[in-house]
Amino acid sequence: MMVSVPVIWALGFGNLPLLYGLGAASLPIIIHLLNRRKFREVRFAAMRFLMAAMRKNSRRIKIEQWLLLAIRTLLILFVVCAMAKPFMESLGTVLPGQRTHRVLAIDGSLSMGYASAGTSRFDQAKAVALRLVTDAHRGDTFSIVIIGDPPRVVIGNPSPSPSEVEKELKEIVQTHGSTDLTASFEAIDRVLAASDIAQKEVIVLTDLQVASWAPRPGVGTDALKRATAKLSTRKARSVVIDLGKTGTENRAVTSLGLNNPIATVGSTVIVNATVRSFGTTSSSTRVRLIIDGSVGPEKTLDLPVGEDVPVAFSHVFNSPGDHVLEVKIDDDLLSIDNHRVLAVLVHEHIEVLLVDGDFKTEPFQAETDYLAQALSPSSDSPGSPTPVKTTVVAESQLSRRELAAYDAVVLCNIAQVTEAEVSALEAYLKQGGGVVYFGGDMVVPENANRLLFADGKGLLPAMIGPSVGDSSKQGGAPFSFNPLGFRHPIVAMFNGESDEVQAGLTSVKTWQFEKLSIPKESSAKVALAFENGDPAIVEVHHHRGVVVQVATSADTGWTTWPVHPSYPPVMEQIIMFAASGRTTERNVRVGQPLDQALPATAASASANVLDPNEKSTPTKLTLAGDVAVLKYEDTEISGIYQVKIGPPIARDSTFSVNPDPAESDLSKLDKATLSDAVPGWSFAYLTDWQGLTNDATSVSRRGDLHRPLLYLVLALLATESILAWKFGHHS
Repeated sequence: MMVSVPVIWALGFGNLPLLYGLGAASLPIIIHLLNRRKFREVRFAAMRFLMAAMRKNSRRIKIEQWLLLAIRTLLILFVVCAMAKPFMESLGTVLPGQRTHRVLAIDGSLSMGYASAGTSRFDQAKAVALRLVTDAHRGDTFSIVIIGDPPRVVIGNPSPSPSEVEKELKEIVQTHGSTDLTASFEAIDRVLAASDIAQKEVIVLTDLQVASWAPRPGVGTDALKRATAKLSTRKARSVVIDLGKTGTENRAVTSLGLNNPIATVGSTVIVNATVRSFGTTSSSTRVRLIIDGSVGPEKTLDLPVGEDVPVAFSHVFNSPGDHVLEVKIDDDLLSIDNHRVLAVLVHEHIEVLLVDGDFKTEPFQAETDYLAQALSPSSDSPGSPTPVKTTVVAESQLSRRELAAYDAVVLCNIAQVTEAEVSALEAYLKQGGGVVYFGGDMVVPENANRLLFADGKGLLPAMIGPSVGDSSKQGGAPFSFNPLGFRHPIVAMFNGESDEVQAGLTSVKTWQFEKLSIPKESSAKVALAFENGDPAIVEVHHHRGVVVQVATSADTGWTTWPVHPSYPPVMEQIIMFAASGRTTERNVRVGQPLDQALPATAASASANVLDPNEKSTPTKLTLAGDVAVLKYEDTEISGIYQVKIGPPIARDSTFSVNPDPAESDLSKLDKATLSDAVPGWSFAYLTDWQGLTNDATSVSRRGDLHRPLLYLVLALLATESILAWKFGHHS
């Protein structure tokens, strides 16, 4: 709500030294006195008639002279006072002559990068803040807080040094993130709490973007109310300087990704992007694909207002390793969101370790034979080459394998696992690996539930219950798959296909499966179910990796699936999905850390991060149990980050950091809707940022009097001219 007008006011002056000019108000009086004439009395015969006339008019003449003298004196007095910029200040908030601690809270979110007439809103905010420091009273102190997610305190303890504050303001760089209002107000309160200066002000410089200031659906405002209420408790006056503008247009690239979670050399990938026009006017734009800095294909899109418009490009990677894809549109007044980048780790092959719990040497008698043939067919098999390369080992060899060399590890009908094997799998998942777990008749549910499920804290997303059905009696009714609308990426390839193609999945007969129970609070998702509603395939992100749990067997022991045409493509998608952990960790949002785990032997390695501005920052890996972790949190700028890790392990990694697409919508609040969005917050509201950069005194002082005084001077000039003419005419 807006602040109420106080009853008690105090007078102050913006340019107090100019009051010495009040001495000029004595000039009319001095001139009047100098112009007085001394007469020598000489009496003559007609004198008595003249004296009678003078006595009759002297009172009127004196009144007229004194009136003109007063007007001319007031003219000079009011002109001098107007130049000294008098103002009225509330005794309840700002007292003249007392020190004031001002917190400059500058919105650092992406939308503040909108540049009108060549000046961004963020630069406008800095210009007003610099003027506030310049116009401050001697003894006033300043703190600086950048509103963001998370907020950043630039100057916490109130600084009395204008030069220090100005230096920090000039060095502040805008971030590309969003806003956490509650955390920002809590940061402001901590800064105020650290000050022992009684008189406090909070100056908020923002564009009042709806995405930042309006309550988010499903998110309560109680914490925000408590944070703003603390400002009143500390008797801090709040001023909001609105730098936004309604009806602002903007275009943005809002998403970028590949059709497959894993890219391999020689395989065609589809680069999918989404472009959106925010505002009220439809437009068109060119969309370009840039590969490793080289401009690729280009398309033109028509952008209806408020609609996501997809665009796709095809590309083939010819070399393994890290690559960077960028989709860019034509520039507008907010250029930060006109492109989006994607870090892609291209594999020569997808290395998969198949661990067989029922290993046999006869063809198609072992547990993994059908799966190995589906993932990596023999050279004489029909169809296109597969990017998957499989290695099959018996269950007893699992503990002797270095799992980090594989993109996915598949456990097929494993009877029992040891604690050492579980620890190795957990470390592997912490490094972004993928684990696939198939059921079967050799599995001991008690062992799997105790070590792999671990009351919902282990790597398996679901607890294994008693098996449903009986594969030894295949004369009964089998269980069919329910694809759940083909929504999950593992089975999405069948969506929109013909009934005959879909039947390759839905007509699979399963005679027996493990009943899987997912905890209520779990983030696990069901990719495929049975017709009775029980889960058939469950996936979950665990640590930095992905786990996929399949309720039935990988061979034909429990199901006919391995001999159906849907088996190879679905198995390949399961592997791709499970192995995607190392790819997804390379692409994060602004403000999220770069998080990478390596084997524990890398803990002593040096690391260096090169940000999009080519600033190099040395960092360290920390030992976290059985892995060495790199966590770099300074990701407030969008773009590509390069991480170089030195000996004893050498690894170069590319990361992409992209902004939240919600920040591209520049819709804003006004003072009324701001009061509704942050109820209970008392604030003054100002909009003239250009006027404030010339004179910022009106931010912290209410009731400026120099304009009324100048209007009064004009009125007095007119009055003096009229009266001088009238008095001279009849005298």
